[in-house]
Amino acid sequence: MKILLTIFLILSSYISFAEDKIDIIIIKKSERKLYAIKDDKILKKYDIALGQNPVGHKKVEGDKKTPEGYYFIDGKNAKSKYFLSLHISYPNYHDKQIAIKKKRDPGKHIAIHGLPTASLLSQYLYNGPDWTEGCIALSNSDMQDLWNLATEGTQILIKP
Repeated sequence: MKILLTIFLILSSYISFAEDKIDIIIIKKSERKLYAIKDDKILKKYDIALGQNPVGHKKVEGDKKTPEGYYFIDGKNAKSKYFLSLHISYPNYHDKQIAIKKKRDPGKHIAIHGLPTASLLSQYLYNGPDWTEGCIALSNSDMQDLWNLATEGTQILIKP
């Protein structure tokens, strides 16, 4: 009986944990918003900052654009130079093909992250306009919240 009770408690905690995770992240660049979605319902909405050249799709390294399209979280980094980091699977196949045609590097290391670890500087950067090199930035408290909701493999749709 004790074994069955233990198994039940373990399984119920696992199921509860899985229910708290989101299905997809939708980013609307023009709105500067990130939506955390579960079962087609918005669970959370966050204000974001984008790359310094935010209009249009990222095509090559150094263009300071935030990509647009379908991606997924392919890594979580708790020791990033920013407060937490969810790595995005950029570049995808389509992005690589565009870069090949231009004979350029598409870039990499695009992520959703919090503010830089230098706390005084962080306050000023986040309160200003778009400041990243192409990533999506949130406040540290919002990043902690999203970190807890997202897992590796969570889908991401970035819209203009």
